[in-house]
Amino acid sequence: MSNKKIFLPEYWKGKNKKRLSCKEKIKILNNNLDELDIMLKDVYDEAVLIGIDESQLKEVLKKMIINIKSNLRDV
Repeated sequence: MSNKKIFLPEYWKGKNKKRLSCKEKIKILNNNLDELDIMLKDVYDEAVLIGIDESQLKEVLKKMIINIKSNLRDV
């Protein structure tokens, strides 16, 4: 596993806590997370360049993750 993917779990679990086996779904999720990682690094770098306090930015990002909700209904 490369450094870039160190944040990914060894395997993904479903709602029933059992290991997911659909390789295509897992690949899509992991690719989305790679894209998010790149975007977060860009946001972080830009914030540092304009002089934002790094710890404050991290707190804002943590709050965003903690408060995220799905827009999907009946899933």
